[in-house]
Amino acid sequence: MVAGCALVVAGFVLALLALAVPWAHYRLAVDVPVDGADLDHSGGIAVFQLELGWWYVLALFGVLGLVAGAAAATGSAARGAGVAALAVGVASMFLASLVGARAAGASVDTVMSGIAMVDVRATRGPGVGYGIAAPLMLALGAALLSVRTQRN
Repeated sequence: MVAGCALVVAGFVLALLALAVPWAHYRLAVDVPVDGADLDHSGGIAVFQLELGWWYVLALFGVLGLVAGAAAATGSAARGAGVAALAVGVASMFLASLVGARAAGASVDTVMSGIAMVDVRATRGPGVGYGIAAPLMLALGAALLSVRTQRN
């Protein structure tokens, strides 16, 4: 029981980090031949702003719900919630890696546009790593909690 609770707490912390930390960083640079009109801007992009990002968030909330079900249920219901948490956790990990790969692959090299050169670059942020690890920790914690409830 202690190991299951520890994994769930660690997974919950990782899930919070995955939602708070940027999943991608971008840099936008525009070179204009006019004096002082150049633009250089960079920033982070959260999981909510990425394509397929909301699907990851929904899957993560699904894993959290199954963790609660595995902790509260007894018998075969707990076992079912534990197995479902593992399945949804694996799907969430796959979805997180897909979202991270699409975010990093969205880079555009230098484009000549009339009188300006536009350069847009995207790189993976640290949120992808947290996003891949969080569902795994939560799912394993749910599986251990479901085993605990079967013994009682």
